[in-house]
Amino acid sequence: MTEDKFTFKFSPQNRRGSIHDYFGRVTFGDPLIASDLLRFYTEPVIAEYVDLDNLQAAPAQFFGPTHLVTGPKEVKLDVPYIAHLHDKEWKSEVLIIAEHKSSPSQAIPLQLAVQAILSLYKRWTDAGRPASFRNFRLPITLMVLVYCGAEDWVDEIRFQDIYPFIPEPLRQFVLQFRLIVINLRRFSYDNLPGRPETQAVVETMKRAFDETLAEHLPGVLSRFEAVPLDDRILDLTTTIAWYGSCVADIEQERIAELVTNVIKGKKGVIMSKTIRRGVFSEGVALGLARGKAEGKVLAILEVRFNKIPKRIEKSIRSMVDLVALQSLAEHAKTCKSLDEFAEALR
Repeated sequence: MTEDKFTFKFSPQNRRGSIHDYFGRVTFGDPLIASDLLRFYTEPVIAEYVDLDNLQAAPAQFFGPTHLVTGPKEVKLDVPYIAHLHDKEWKSEVLIIAEHKSSPSQAIPLQLAVQAILSLYKRWTDAGRPASFRNFRLPITLMVLVYCGAEDWVDEIRFQDIYPFIPEPLRQFVLQFRLIVINLRRFSYDNLPGRPETQAVVETMKRAFDETLAEHLPGVLSRFEAVPLDDRILDLTTTIAWYGSCVADIEQERIAELVTNVIKGKKGVIMSKTIRRGVFSEGVALGLARGKAEGKVLAILEVRFNKIPKRIEKSIRSMVDLVALQSLAEHAKTCKSLDEFAEALR
């Protein structure tokens, strides 16, 4: 393990959305944390019917260029998961589409509706567009909004909320669905449910918006002392420290001290040196994860297409969004040509 492996530069202008939304996508992209959020932070009926113990990240879904909601570019799901119902007799798959927001938006139901419809339509098209659904089943689709921001917001959102007025006789004919809203502002610091790492992530986000993260970051990171320090926990610890350095303006010396209080031994020493050199702005583990994801994309393309054009390789190496790189790795496995893959980079 060498220090140069930890080097990773942060470029906010290359991020989709805010630092808060990026932090949400990375941490809620952990299946165990997502499972906790669905089990403990929303209505019990979800855990009653959906097997959250076997939640799996869904394969990347690229829907092609569209002008819907996002403008003329590829639409990708933020944090999709696949699960199944507890009742094995039904053999029903559940597609969970999660979106994180750090500020209120009336467009959320429309955005999630587009993602859900495109997901179902792609499943149907990939199956050959069967005329009957007797032998072909679409997944049950649940749409989840995780919210933590400075402003208070509603606990319930329905698609019909986007209309200022619907004549009551017409309401029954208008598209309607209800989002699963996880409003983290509603939970007390003293009684956060879930695994220690879930508690740490939730407390971090809440304190960031309450402007109390700087003074309480030691307590947040101390939650990790109760769990084995494997690569996953290492990633989450350093991601939280990076987020704290970005939103709470905590000095690198202090960040280094706090992280090495949790991450001990050789890893802690190397991290401490890296942080003090000023290259921690993106987070040690994020840099490692990004490097692995980048290498994976390039390796898959080389195996499938032999030679990678310089422009494609340059685009891949210039990407700093870990979630996007992980999605591209999946797309690299299924794309029919390098031109098709290049479209996903635009």
